Amino acid sequence: MNMFNLDWRIKLFIGIGMLIGSIVEFYWGYQLKIASEPFSHIWVLALGFAWVGSDQIQKALEKRSKDS
Repeated sequence: MNMFNLDWRIKLFIGIGMLIGSIVEFYWGYQLKIASEPFSHIWVLALGFAWVGSDQIQKALEKRSKDS
């Protein structure tokens, strides 16, 4: 059961934004690793962004195929 019945285009936009956020977080974590700073929590955040983004994209594509 989906609490929010969003249009598939909005879900796709959110998913792509989360994947872009994941790339930014991975880059930030890599820069912290190079500077010998603590960075593992940043990579966990990036993995979370990637997971949510890919899930939203999958749901958007499923909804698009169902609506067509």
